[in-house]
Amino acid sequence: MWKRMLQMILVRNLAGKELTDEKIRDFRKMVLVQGLLISTIFLLHLFQYLGFPWHLQIAESIFFAVLGYYVFLMWDMLRNYTTSRLVVFLNFVLIMGVFVLGFLAVNPWMPMPLNTPYRLILTFIQSCLLGVESFLIYFTLREFFKRDLSMPMRLWGAACIYLMIGLAFGSAYELICILQIDCLGVDIPLQTMALMKRCEFSLMVLSGMDTPYASVSPLISSLATVEALWGQLFVIFIVGRLMVK
Repeated sequence: MWKRMLQMILVRNLAGKELTDEKIRDFRKMVLVQGLLISTIFLLHLFQYLGFPWHLQIAESIFFAVLGYYVFLMWDMLRNYTTSRLVVFLNFVLIMGVFVLGFLAVNPWMPMPLNTPYRLILTFIQSCLLGVESFLIYFTLREFFKRDLSMPMRLWGAACIYLMIGLAFGSAYELICILQIDCLGVDIPLQTMALMKRCEFSLMVLSGMDTPYASVSPLISSLATVEALWGQLFVIFIVGRLMVK
């Protein structure tokens, strides 16, 4: 019984129209959660402007809660692309394990000492998160460029990939800033707010906006150039792909 339940959880036995409909639902859910994740960055500034007590911790807690659901959805989407129980199971253990470890390490209500072991833990967390994001982006891109996709799947898939790339670059910036805390020209504590700021910076770069950081490190500047160019190219790819029948 337990073995059968585990098989049902790990792999979806769907095909044809059922699988297509499931992929569209997953794309929609992912875009919605990505929108909520981005909205929490706005809440960080809104709560500060309104003068809420514990405004930083509240905004960070909301961000972290939505992030937990986001990483779970990444694992859930992976089940659409592979029938390997081992791959799905290992990704589930990795994603959930990293999330629990991240909750203990960057809990906004329990600041941790900034020392070498702590930085190594953060590096491991962000490396795993970036790896899973990159893995899913690869599979989703492969799906997006198939010939037989319906228009709804193309639209939701394009939005999902675009926002996922922005958030993945946020993880990449965070990795760099763990090694060099003032890589954006400001000293931001390595807690949940730090990742929020890196994601905010990434989304600004991806959308072509000017960022408020005037003294970023050369490595961050180079990576931002790559992201900006990729963002422009991806828009061209999206337009071209949507026009293909």
